[in-house]
Amino acid sequence: MKKTFYIALAVLMGLCSCRRTADKTSMHTVMVTCPESSVASDGGEVSLPGTIKEGQTVQLSFKTSGQIIRLDVKEGDYVRKGQLVATLDAADYRIALDASQAQYSQMKSEVARIKTLYERNSVSKNEYEKAVAGLEQAAADLQAKKNQLRYTSLHSPASGYVQQVDSHIGEMVSAGSSVVTLIDVERMEVEVGLPYKIYQQRDNLTGFKAVVGGKEYPLTKLNVIPKAGSAQQYTMLLALPSDKSLKESSGINVEVRFSVSGDGDSLSEMTVPESAIVYEGSQPGVWVLRQDSTIVRKPIDTGTVIDGRVRVLKGLNGSETIVKAGVNQLHNGEKVRVLQQKSLTNPGGLL
Repeated sequence: MKKTFYIALAVLMGLCSCRRTADKTSMHTVMVTCPESSVASDGGEVSLPGTIKEGQTVQLSFKTSGQIIRLDVKEGDYVRKGQLVATLDAADYRIALDASQAQYSQMKSEVARIKTLYERNSVSKNEYEKAVAGLEQAAADLQAKKNQLRYTSLHSPASGYVQQVDSHIGEMVSAGSSVVTLIDVERMEVEVGLPYKIYQQRDNLTGFKAVVGGKEYPLTKLNVIPKAGSAQQYTMLLALPSDKSLKESSGINVEVRFSVSGDGDSLSEMTVPESAIVYEGSQPGVWVLRQDSTIVRKPIDTGTVIDGRVRVLKGLNGSETIVKAGVNQLHNGEKVRVLQQKSLTNPGGLL
């Protein structure tokens, strides 16, 4: 019985020893890739993603205060330039206008009477001039009251779409408070983020065009904002041509193409798959494969992520072989096995 026990124990220890040995010699299998670079030299074409946006957003508001009694639009409506949008209760403004009109008429008659007396030398020049000044003041007050009555109707200053209704029927609004937010589609723009290397050659960029739904539209350069955003890119604004088919395209992503002219240096932009990024704290990096099949973590500076690829701003020269998946399971200095990818021209691996 004891002999059987020792034999079983020896077998169990042997299995455990083999398992430990296998664990020590186990090796991660990885897939690798190389950083991709898009290069545009002098006269070359650059392609960058862009976003269509409205030229401006307009806050429509009354020039006078009052209670809204009519609202003629709702969110999503298309509004033409000059179209009535909302109306205030104008009763008090009409009363004020009538009073001002009566005062003006009275002053006008009074000035006519004094003028006759002045021509007969029955009143002094000073009295006549005071009467004329009073009439001018009454005329100005009358015009102001007419304006206030006209301001009770709110008309759209541009054609566009109602993005948001900010006030409603029955509300008291003050002069200048927003009633409707309008997307002005009279001028549509494209916003593009420029990497630093391209921004440096902003004066050498020509031939702008946008590809929307397979169709090309010429673009006119408006300006470049000389300050990098959070993605370390500089915003360039380009104007789209006036086209009815583009008026409902705000927010759509497009491809923007342009050429590099002049004597500028080559433009190079390096990207790696997003799945290749491994973080140590907040510092991004990639696993670089060395010749002895070991890996080492290399810190990098990254930019924006587009279509699953991360722009590399600093840290790689483009000749590295990097691990592109399963990066969080790896450790610095460990040896890995590279998975050979199938060839498109030799799918069965027979050649």
